[in-house]
Amino acid sequence: MRAIALFLVIAFGFSWAVAGRLHLDGGFEGTGSWATLYLTVFMFGPSLAALTCALIFDRGRRLDALGFKPGRVVPVLVWTVWGWVLPILLVALSSLLVLILTRSGPADAAARLAETIFEATGEDQLPMPAETLLILQLAVGLPIGILTNTAILMISEEIGWRGWLQPRLAPLGFWPAALVSGVIWGLWHAPIILMGFNYPGMGLAGVAAMVAFTTLLTPYLALLRERGGGVFAAGAFHGCINAVAGIGLLYLPDPDFPWNGLLGLAGFGVLAAGWPLIALYRAKKKPA
Repeated sequence: MRAIALFLVIAFGFSWAVAGRLHLDGGFEGTGSWATLYLTVFMFGPSLAALTCALIFDRGRRLDALGFKPGRVVPVLVWTVWGWVLPILLVALSSLLVLILTRSGPADAAARLAETIFEATGEDQLPMPAETLLILQLAVGLPIGILTNTAILMISEEIGWRGWLQPRLAPLGFWPAALVSGVIWGLWHAPIILMGFNYPGMGLAGVAAMVAFTTLLTPYLALLRERGGGVFAAGAFHGCINAVAGIGLLYLPDPDFPWNGLLGLAGFGVLAAGWPLIALYRAKKKPA
């Protein structure tokens, strides 16, 4: 408990301090393009906490304590691939469910992408047709985004949440540990959610929605970690979710809560529907 308490103090303290600086500088609107840098630094709270605690409490087994298992190449590769595949399926299913529930057809993704670019850059013209930009985004930008997010999130958040914290909570059992870490993970996001990240304008309701999302998502990440994928597979899953979820929103007619794809009610339903499959798999396939 002493180690976990220190981990949480460092993870929350560092990240919330960065969020506080972001707020004082004007939030996402006031900092403009610098907001991305603030968010990137914010994400490193869990890794700083994990590295500190591994140095203090895990002498002689620090790599293992952080989720790295030298010599287990095949399980890492297999589960890392699953870490990239599963988010694509989850986003696709949640987007399809949104369209079914709202009885809508898919939005013009090219036009939506153009609107996003105009809002981000302040320009009123595109360098090429919107349809071409969409193709480039899907064929080039998306794979690069997945790989980049995988690398960054593996060494920032996932070393902390799944690498160091998950084994410390393992004595609770798989599902209680996933529930606890999911709630912690969601609450850690609170300052940036209150500033409009992911759930703009929702305030505390947005924080509650984020906690629900992270709690529903955590068993997937925990399974990847448990089955030998370590932080590599967890980083792949987290990175792919971050890259693909935004693409899914381009096809939705109203990408605001509660119909904002994987982060909305349809996504919550899809994630919850996968829980019995995770339980069934764990019952039939015991960890090696």
